[in-house]
Amino acid sequence: MEITVIATTHPDHQTPKKELDRFGGMAAGVCYMAHDFATLRAEDEEKTFRRVEMTKSNGHHSVYDHATITLYLHCIPRVLEGMLDNERYMVSSVKSGRYTLHPLPDDEQKLYDKWQAKFTDLIRNEYQAKYPHYFTDNKIKKLAMENARYLTSCFTMVSMLHTVSYRQLNYLYGFFSDYAQKIAASQHPFEKQLYPYIVEFVKQLASTGYIDEALTHNGKNRQVSMFRDRPVMEYFGDVYATNFRCSFAVYMHLNRHRTLKYYLQTPAEPTELEFYVPELIADKDDLRTEWLSDLEQLRDHYPQAMLVDVSEMGNLEDFILKAIERKCSSVLLETTRVVNDVLNRYQKALEKMGHPGAVDLAKMQKGAKCTFPNFKCPNPCGFALGVNEKRKI
Repeated sequence: MEITVIATTHPDHQTPKKELDRFGGMAAGVCYMAHDFATLRAEDEEKTFRRVEMTKSNGHHSVYDHATITLYLHCIPRVLEGMLDNERYMVSSVKSGRYTLHPLPDDEQKLYDKWQAKFTDLIRNEYQAKYPHYFTDNKIKKLAMENARYLTSCFTMVSMLHTVSYRQLNYLYGFFSDYAQKIAASQHPFEKQLYPYIVEFVKQLASTGYIDEALTHNGKNRQVSMFRDRPVMEYFGDVYATNFRCSFAVYMHLNRHRTLKYYLQTPAEPTELEFYVPELIADKDDLRTEWLSDLEQLRDHYPQAMLVDVSEMGNLEDFILKAIERKCSSVLLETTRVVNDVLNRYQKALEKMGHPGAVDLAKMQKGAKCTFPNFKCPNPCGFALGVNEKRKI
């Protein structure tokens, strides 16, 4: 066996579009070559570009997935990040709203600061004396930020790196162009707020110099995939499909698990929104009332605490991988709760039909992933309430 690096992305320069076309043409040549890749490298350029023209016109576009393009997107709304992450194939690195600060409007900033301070005091009083090695001052600060983040809008501006293939970049241009046309005349407040960002995103993609109309052609009538008009028909077996409600923040968290598919129904009108209440304050009537009252002031912002209707689909093996990742003391609590809800329903359904997978899922019901058979945590937290999943933070 011999393995050779054929191409790499480079942080300091941009590969000309012509070279990406040429690389796609050579990749197509692999499918038909009589010799080896070195022969393709040395062939007459005109021959390569005849193959480029042929593959673009006949829809053999997969060869343009071999070359990748990394975009730095500065100041895009969080919801657009989710829309991009829901398309495959991609790699995203996003400035975290759990651990870093983002510029916020004055009214959001005021309430964010207020609740960050409240959560800091609540977490310190509830947990630090009992688990001082886990609940350090820095850990408490990050957890307080994580929960205060619920008050920020799903249109909060973020920055991200997003790597896609040459083909996928062009498909995104086509998908989002179509979506902009679809919602252009919409009177729904959420879509009206989203529309100008989609238009600007399409405009910015066009300016990259990598858009090729022959590759943007949507022959399969694919569309932006994040929004779905209806829930799925629920089913649990070797594959599964299910529905649940969670905050927008947790939808974004789950949506990054790339082996599963997530769909979101368009959020309700602001007057109809319901909101998630963090468990740390859910049983404290005065704080719960204050939390919901503050969110009431931000309804038109579509805060990330808003409850949204989500559909999830995948297969049993990939669900288990997600549970290993998301059942942990360090994971956002609401995310773990959502995973456990699906896990419980999945396990019961498999048990009822006599499916052997029920045994595997039953072994994951005792607590966080460090309780799973054959899993050894490299950094044990020592947080007992986290391990047995009775924490409130």
